Amino acid sequence: MLSVIRASTRRSILLPLSKRTLSYSKPLLQGKKKKDVKQSKSILNDDLLFKAGMDVDAKPEETHPLHEKKTKKYRKTTTDIKRERYSNWFYIFSFSALSGTALYMTRDWDSNESEEWKAQVADGYTPELMYKRFKIRFNSMFTFFQEPPFPDLLPPPPPEPYQRPLTLVLSLEDLLVHSEWTQKNGWRTAKRPGVDYFLGYLSQYYEIVLFSSNYMMYSEKIAEKLDPIHAFISYNLFKEHCVYKKGKHIKDLSKLNRDVNKVIIIDTDKNNYKLQPENAIPMKPWSGTADDELIKLIPFLEYLATQQVNNVKPILNSFHDRYKLSDEFNERVVNLRKKFQEENKTKKNNNWALKFLGVSSNSNAGKFPLDMIREEGEKNYVRFMKIIEEEKEKIRIQQEQMKNQTFTLKDYVEGNIPTPEEQMQKQLEQQKEIDELYEKQKREGQEK
Repeated sequence: MLSVIRASTRRSILLPLSKRTLSYSKPLLQGKKKKDVKQSKSILNDDLLFKAGMDVDAKPEETHPLHEKKTKKYRKTTTDIKRERYSNWFYIFSFSALSGTALYMTRDWDSNESEEWKAQVADGYTPELMYKRFKIRFNSMFTFFQEPPFPDLLPPPPPEPYQRPLTLVLSLEDLLVHSEWTQKNGWRTAKRPGVDYFLGYLSQYYEIVLFSSNYMMYSEKIAEKLDPIHAFISYNLFKEHCVYKKGKHIKDLSKLNRDVNKVIIIDTDKNNYKLQPENAIPMKPWSGTADDELIKLIPFLEYLATQQVNNVKPILNSFHDRYKLSDEFNERVVNLRKKFQEENKTKKNNNWALKFLGVSSNSNAGKFPLDMIREEGEKNYVRFMKIIEEEKEKIRIQQEQMKNQTFTLKDYVEGNIPTPEEQMQKQLEQQKEIDELYEKQKREGQEK
């Protein structure tokens, strides 16, 4: 009896629990259905978005992990197809053009090409010769920008009676002038003491070439102010005329169309004359303070130009320190002067018979040769400067007379430009009028 009661009570206890579990499991099932509804696919699928013109990334569809993932292929438009086609044609055309150019550069030498190239590689269509010709022509495209614009930077020298014995190449920056920039005054350029006398005196012995280390647009005006009528400086060269090698602009003296053995360069930067260091007289950069370093070089340069030397290199190499060349040369002159005076004194003592007869010796016999050269150079310099002053006045009058005598674009279009013969005749007439006007102003000045 007791066992029956215990069984019945156990059932009564289990039945509510089973009902409770069923009641709790029902909301869970409902919640899962709602979640499935939320995860349903949208009406706007990828195909519709792609047709509407929107960018859609291809995403793999959610499949069973055991199944293979399917990726969506990218759809090309007609514009994309055209772009690919044009790019392919562009690549083909570029490759064909490069190949044709390379093949053309392997051809035999032309008649107008360098004789030096022809001496290095002969004509012929073997692979080795074709490769060498291609290499030379290919490298020449880069050397074109490293070489000066002309093979000869200066015109041929004048004939012998008018030709100077030596050529003097002078730097501009920090040798003849010095430029500084300040916040108060901006750019200011100072001229070194003695520059005018240095240029004017040595112009009677040397063909002076001004070789600036800056570009023409920066240095041309300064060079014009140093010598407005080109009486002292024969030619002006600039940075465009340098040779570019290993990141440096070099002043190559071999391209001046002059004998290199008769060329002297004075510069403040050793990189500027690194190709011909034997021809250089180095100087320290001028900082703008007063000095006489240029004037101290005149005796040596004058001596060198009057000795009719064929090669200046051995003479320059005889100095131990070229930065102190003027001081060392003065020491040599002092020793030569003492030796000359001693020899001259012995000669006078030996000529006692001429003195007894009353025959006077030459007045210049006892003069030191360099002193005689200097006296003659000073006389020539004074005469030359007088001529320069007269030419300056003539040039001023000529500039005033020819100020408005220019041709306009209308004259070129209408054909009103005179022939070269007519222009020459007109220039001769104008020069005659200028000379007459100059003489008239000169007479008026003398009367006053």
